[in-house]
Amino acid sequence: MTHKQILIHYGELSTKGKNRRMFQNKMAEHIRHKTKELEKVKILPHHDFMHVKWEEASYEEMIEVLKDVPGISRFEPTYRVEKTMEAIYEKGIELFKELTFESNDSFKVVAKRSDRSFEFDSMKIQREVGHVIGEAFPELHVEMKKATYKLTVSIQQDAAYLSLISVQGMGGLPYGSSGKGMLMLSGGFDSPIAGYQMLKRGLEIEAVHFSSPPYTSPQALEKAKKLTAVLARYSTPMKFHNVPFARIQEEIKEHIHEDFSMTVMRRIMLRIMDQLLIKNKAMAIVNGESLGQVASQTLQSMSVINEVTTTPILRPLIAVDKNEIISIAEKIGTYDISNEPYEDCCTVFAPKKPKTKPKLHTIQEMEAALDIPALIQEAVEKTEVMTIDEHYLTEQYANFTELL
Repeated sequence: MTHKQILIHYGELSTKGKNRRMFQNKMAEHIRHKTKELEKVKILPHHDFMHVKWEEASYEEMIEVLKDVPGISRFEPTYRVEKTMEAIYEKGIELFKELTFESNDSFKVVAKRSDRSFEFDSMKIQREVGHVIGEAFPELHVEMKKATYKLTVSIQQDAAYLSLISVQGMGGLPYGSSGKGMLMLSGGFDSPIAGYQMLKRGLEIEAVHFSSPPYTSPQALEKAKKLTAVLARYSTPMKFHNVPFARIQEEIKEHIHEDFSMTVMRRIMLRIMDQLLIKNKAMAIVNGESLGQVASQTLQSMSVINEVTTTPILRPLIAVDKNEIISIAEKIGTYDISNEPYEDCCTVFAPKKPKTKPKLHTIQEMEAALDIPALIQEAVEKTEVMTIDEHYLTEQYANFTELL
């Protein structure tokens, strides 16, 4: 059976030096994981690009998978034909027939000849193929600088390869190439987008959700799991850590003045995150904070909250407008889930008038009323862990329909 092929362009990865092989291996590993349910693929990495070859799955199926793989700048479905001009003409016309043209659309032909024994050189291939396409589609005109469509003809040793459509990839870096972090995942709009932005930068992610039953509902917990499933679509099966937080919030409510409760709560969350990072061999905390968006995200508040940890805290949304966050949520599939009306522990226990400029010494004095080490130890020991993959949403839907 004739193999099918897609040519992947790395983009930013091409600038890497001696570490390029590691980045390529991470991308190849991720592609194999994402395509394993289709069929086994053959991956051939090169300096500035990568070939993915397979036999049975359709191009449409493979495109749908690869567009959600971090590290890919763009990719081109490539079609193999016999190394004759007649076969090249026929395939070129076939590819253009699949398109719907608009007025003033243009095209150009770019030829690359690695097999120097082929009868025509690159310039003549471009002229001849361009002439045939122009006659077959008179509504198109030739435009060399900014053509609507670019037909690439590559003459290699074994065959000729044609490509016409370039598909935009996610960009960024291959998943897992930048180490591992743990995402503070609420049920809101911001934190899942923060996770998405960091996994695009090659960071392996594990999700951490603080739940407070009976004050928070099972639906709120399920909401966080569904958001994790969406993120797993762009990564690999993701660990989900459910931290029991109700007792800590009850202690805060009893012993801490309401205006300072959010600051103390966030400080204890970071202390718990530090313990989970050590336990899971991660190197950074990721959260969805955006400067000035809420009381705990003023510079003064963040400074006091951060005081409890020396762990790097990655805030990819720190300067991102809320409308931009919503736009990304709609694009990647978290919007409808985040919009579900189930409150997480932060909103359930939110104070009416939180301090926006807390003083560190004041917070430290208040925290003395709490047995923080014991509270942290209990929360970490009772944390439940499960692995969630991208099929979690469909599986839960199937389980639900069985009950109807």
